[in-house]
Amino acid sequence: MRSRRGWRLAGALVAAGLLTGGTGLPAVGATGVAMGAAGAAGDVPVVQINGKGFGHGVGMAQDGELEMGRQGDGLDTILGQFYPGTSLAQAGGTIRVVVLAASPARATLAFPQGGQVQDAYSGPQSAGFPLSVPAGDQVTVSFHNGTYTASVAGGVSTQSASPAVPVTSPTTTSTTSTTSPLGGLVPSTTSTSTTNPKLPGSSTTTTTRPSGGTSTTTTAPSGANGTGPDRASSTRALWLVPSGGGLTSVIATGRRYRGVVETVGAGGGNELDLVNQLNVESYLRGMGEVQDPSWPLASLQAQAVIERTYALRAMQAAGEICDDTRCQVYLGQEAEYPAQDRAVSSTAGMVLAYQGSLAATVFSANAGGFTATPQEGFGPDAGDFPYLRAAPYPTYDTDPWSLTVSLADVASRLNYPGEITSAAVSTTGPSGRALTVALLGSAGPATVAGVDFAADLGLRSTLFQLFDTVAATAPAAPPPARAGQALPTDAAALEAAAATPVAVSGNGGRGGGQNRARVRRGGGDRGATLATAGRPGWSDRAWEWLALALLALVVGAGVSLAGRWPAMSLGAGLAWIRRRF
Repeated sequence: MRSRRGWRLAGALVAAGLLTGGTGLPAVGATGVAMGAAGAAGDVPVVQINGKGFGHGVGMAQDGELEMGRQGDGLDTILGQFYPGTSLAQAGGTIRVVVLAASPARATLAFPQGGQVQDAYSGPQSAGFPLSVPAGDQVTVSFHNGTYTASVAGGVSTQSASPAVPVTSPTTTSTTSTTSPLGGLVPSTTSTSTTNPKLPGSSTTTTTRPSGGTSTTTTAPSGANGTGPDRASSTRALWLVPSGGGLTSVIATGRRYRGVVETVGAGGGNELDLVNQLNVESYLRGMGEVQDPSWPLASLQAQAVIERTYALRAMQAAGEICDDTRCQVYLGQEAEYPAQDRAVSSTAGMVLAYQGSLAATVFSANAGGFTATPQEGFGPDAGDFPYLRAAPYPTYDTDPWSLTVSLADVASRLNYPGEITSAAVSTTGPSGRALTVALLGSAGPATVAGVDFAADLGLRSTLFQLFDTVAATAPAAPPPARAGQALPTDAAALEAAAATPVAVSGNGGRGGGQNRARVRRGGGDRGATLATAGRPGWSDRAWEWLALALLALVVGAGVSLAGRWPAMSLGAGLAWIRRRF
């Protein structure tokens, strides 16, 4: 709501202009008024940013995926909307996802159903391994000077004399579809492929660790808790294997995982990574991208297909992926729910392929009603993916947003070596997203890529417009945006994401991000730096100056509202200005 003070001031000036017949104020241009306003005491030059969407906007838009499912569209229609020209195929394999990165060389884990620590993924173990861990007990794994040590908390475990629990070696299988690209029919027949190397192949297998190594075993003092060894060391990476296909808990995050967990030394020997290795189908059950059982089955199925494809394609490129929005959100066993399980099982092995290779099935929360090209969402060097196009799609909400940033903060964030006086979108892509932003200021003109402008200023998307204006005070600068989802073909970005931790919140959960599904439930808080969606969220003071500028133009030109629009009353004229701007 605009301030009553601002509209009273505007009304008074209109009345003054009418009474003087347009001669009471000197003629002044809009630029002069804006400069005069900016120069007034307490006024801060700012840029008003109005945009739509949340995320890079390339590929699947989850708001559209949901809306199409609500309208009754099937899996094939949804996939065909967002990845035209691709075909459904069959593929599977092992996923390695870093669930705790760069821990300070020590991590504590537990087996709710019991398990053991091994120093080889499969096959013969070194002396002292496997180390048995009873159900509920914790085991601490540390890494120092090239040596891994596992210690069972409380000394209550006993050394197992049995051989290692067999763990099936990672395998990857693929079948290719015999049908034409998506256009309305889900493939009804498939043929097994044994020669096509482009669908997930050997690159999805686990990294081979050295077969040799040394180990030591420490025996706990005799007593009520037993006399067996509860500590063992090895120069080989350690594997935590739950009993009977159970779970492994990571105490630092409070999360539980299916499959096995490998401890991998990192950071030059001073850090430890935990890598969850499991079959892709089990991985998909633990996804956190859509935690809403009310979604239509077809929408959840589409989500499962693109998540499966993304994970397997990323494994081909990098061999490991992260568990947050820089890849795709994976929360582990606690994220499982029946509707998601059904979507995964009903699409088992189903992926999207393009010309014999797995497609780059990127997705974001909301594309503002119009999907983006890779260059709009990822930058000019994103590559050519014909099936990732700019096109409108059905949506229940384009997610409009607005915020104000001082031009001083713009200069600081973008490292502009001077004072910025204006910022404007200079070129746009096919979807209307900003490809480049032009800056004017004391150091001369400069151009910045739209994706960089959005990232440095913490914007929700690159689908935005810029307006120079003023504010009574400098608004708080939003935090820079965290790196968004990487293309699954970008090995460098995937490897960097897997190696770099993100903040863990107090409840053990990681922060949300740009490819988490955002379904509006009533009003709700949309963020401290964002104005209510809809018309530009200008400050009351900015509206006052806009009214002054318009009135100065009208009065200075000797034309009153009544003269310019004879049939329009004073009140209607003010209402018209308010609607227009």
